[in-house]
Amino acid sequence: MPMVIIKTGITGADGYEEQLGEYLCDSPNCPNFAVHVAGFVKELNVVAVFCEEHARKLGVKI
Repeated sequence: MPMVIIKTGITGADGYEEQLGEYLCDSPNCPNFAVHVAGFVKELNVVAVFCEEHARKLGVKI
C-alpha cells in the first residue's frame, strides 16, 4: 500500500515540518485514497486497503 506524503512547509509546535499522509488504494493503477481495510496480518505487519469503489467490488463489509 503506497502512502502519499505532502509536506506543508509549516513548522509545528514541536519544531518539525507538518506533513499530511494518506494511503492509496491497493488495486492496480487506482489513484484513489484508501478508505476501507479489507484485511491484515498482524505478524507480518501487512494490510490490504481499498477505495470505496474497489471495496464494493470485492465485497468488503462497509
